[in-house]
Amino acid sequence: MTRPEIAIAGTLRRRALDAARGLVANGGAEALQLRVIAAEVGSGVASLYYHFANKDALLAAVAVDGWGELSRKIERARTNGKFAHPIDAASAALLSFIRRNPHLYALMQTEPSLSRNPDVRAAEQQALEAFQGAVRDDDRAPPDRAEDIALVFWVLGRGIASAVHTQQDSAAAERLEQAVLRGFAFLMTRRPD
Repeated sequence: MTRPEIAIAGTLRRRALDAARGLVANGGAEALQLRVIAAEVGSGVASLYYHFANKDALLAAVAVDGWGELSRKIERARTNGKFAHPIDAASAALLSFIRRNPHLYALMQTEPSLSRNPDVRAAEQQALEAFQGAVRDDDRAPPDRAEDIALVFWVLGRGIASAVHTQQDSAAAERLEQAVLRGFAFLMTRRPD
């Protein structure tokens, strides 16, 4: 392939991922159809198969993309100065991502075909490590318990995602998110000995 062909191929892959994320955002994993994506990006289905071996490969690429976005959001939140404590920033980034991307987060967490995909697992691990970094940097977390604390919050994120997803409107989801953040802050507050 020449450089322009590589650039076009890379652009097609990115456009297809963006289209797939749009479909997932509006209707969950069930809404993802290769023919719809091909029509949206102006290519044939065969061109998509060049980048994604099958629908599961496309779902995996969407999940990897989502985990990457979450990881970047956690890192940005830790450094934006909006929160007094790193874990509050990381928790807010996680909850905000869940609230704004409920179908994508559900795909990232529950799609059976992704549970054994090494790329998806590696991308999730990278996001978890970003979250763990926030816990390690928080002076309220005992250093020998930072990984345990991060893992508890990470696992709770799955339940929180379910609760946020059932809210009737975005205002109710935001209130739930704020209540969870206050609860996290309370749990992290050190009690005098």
